Amino acid sequence: MSSFLRRLFSSDASPADGLTQHQREAIIDLLNFCMCTDGKVLLDEEITIDDEIQEFCWDPSVDFRTFAAQSLERARAAVATPETRRIALDSISDRLETPGAKEGALVLCHKVFKADGDYAPVERGVFLEIKRAFGLRE
Repeated sequence: MSSFLRRLFSSDASPADGLTQHQREAIIDLLNFCMCTDGKVLLDEEITIDDEIQEFCWDPSVDFRTFAAQSLERARAAVATPETRRIALDSISDRLETPGAKEGALVLCHKVFKADGDYAPVERGVFLEIKRAFGLRE
């Protein structure tokens, strides 16, 4: 069994990633949101997300594949209008809970935005929008 699968289905009481399951789910929702903001879902972005979430200690009672597919659909719907964006980002911010989790999620967002080699103006704007939603300084 790969180390990824061992971590993914670990039953340790204190996960090595230091996150709650709600925080892990919020981060995946956020990264999918970031990937969808420019209207293109590129392989480089998907690979970056996959690489980053390999360290997550996913709760085995939550089917990861189902969650990931639903998360991508939620992200596609969330980027549609300013109102749906705000609602999605507020939900993600609430689920991340702590400043540390929010800062860590922002680092991952930045990686996704830069994954395709083009940190587009729309992505820069969305990054600032995320920071505002998280109550962090621009």
